[in-house]
Amino acid sequence: MPYGVDKDVGGDSKDNDKWMEDCVRKIMKSGKDKSSAIAICKTALDKMHGDANKAEFLLSSLKDYNDIKKVGSDI
Repeated sequence: MPYGVDKDVGGDSKDNDKWMEDCVRKIMKSGKDKSSAIAICKTALDKMHGDANKAEFLLSSLKDYNDIKKVGSDI
């Protein structure tokens, strides 16, 4: 499924789509709805300039996914 990933971070490539699918699934397990999960995952990928490994680390470092904007602004 295309997620509308910004072209500056690789766009809707196969790798980004797979990462987004995995990320959205993980975020939804924490109780977020799908649209919120997509927004969180896109924000993480954007904040890490398209580096999926760094974005995954960012998300795994959060105790609560509610505050991703605060964490992203600290980087």
